[in-house]
Amino acid sequence: MKAKQRFDDIDKIIHRFQYISVLKLRNKERIAKAMKIQDQIREKTSRKFSGSKEIRKWREARRFLFLTLQSL
Repeated sequence: MKAKQRFDDIDKIIHRFQYISVLKLRNKERIAKAMKIQDQIREKTSRKFSGSKEIRKWREARRFLFLTLQSL
């Protein structure tokens, strides 16, 4: 019985490591995708691009949409 419980514990640990490693890969993919998008925007704006200003615009637009939907 103890052996089965140990194998179950080992399986749980392996599953958790696999899950964590997949999450880390996803974050890297998102970061890479975001960097490509920023580079594309930067090319269109003739190098006067400010990433923080763009992010603020996106957040404000999202916040406005959220507040609008809440008031319905």
